[in-house]
Amino acid sequence: MINKFTYSLLLFFIAVLSCKANIVVTNGLTHIIAINGKSVYKGKISIQNTGNTSQNVKLYQKDYSYNAEGISSYLDFGENERSNLKWIKLSSDLVKVAAKSTVDVVYEIHTPEQELPGSNWSVILVEPVDEQLASNNKEGVQIKTIVRFAIQIITNNNLEANSQLTFTNVSLTKNADKNYLEVDIANTGELFHNVVNTLEVFDKNSGNKIAEFKSDTLSLLPNNSKRFKIEIASLPFGNYLASLYASTNDENVFGINIDLNIKNE
Repeated sequence: MINKFTYSLLLFFIAVLSCKANIVVTNGLTHIIAINGKSVYKGKISIQNTGNTSQNVKLYQKDYSYNAEGISSYLDFGENERSNLKWIKLSSDLVKVAAKSTVDVVYEIHTPEQELPGSNWSVILVEPVDEQLASNNKEGVQIKTIVRFAIQIITNNNLEANSQLTFTNVSLTKNADKNYLEVDIANTGELFHNVVNTLEVFDKNSGNKIAEFKSDTLSLLPNNSKRFKIEIASLPFGNYLASLYASTNDENVFGINIDLNIKNE
């Protein structure tokens, strides 16, 4: 899933104005670092200003979680038992990026002697500040829209850890006259995974495989869940047997069998 969202500040002025930030993060929104015991690891966040004027940018840290309903939460430290927030030190929490240039903010990860096996994570938020606003003595509404980026910092240690994905809900839906299978999966293990779902469909009478469909690949942190959508528009109406597999990037596979009834509606 992309960790970028907007929020609006309402101010009282004469006109309605939308201010688009010209700040982008150019070296990815997910940083994965393999760690091994107590040590120091370094990374960087590359911030580019595509605009014609300089821009101040602030950086700050939060814990992060999400669920299959599409709700993402940016949390204060202490609400995620697998947080690595306190391990991470930023070289600066406020930078000025000149027009048409890039600034690198370095972060250091100071890993502790003892940690939970598997994956730990937090996010670094990058947000433009001090945008110039037009002013006027008359009352009105001015809307300032700012884009901020959340960069996931995921650390994977070499301790023995459990991989486990759990199917929490499977439902058949329709959108724009196309049938989809929506599959909610929770990561109940200890490791971060990239996950793809595969649906194999079989004739209910002969048992022969007649079709196979795949979802997009989504990342999935421990103790979080996501909804995977599998388009099955080409599958004719009827009753089928099906097998649903969730495969991870490190070749773990978890599966269930389902009955699939495609109705002529």
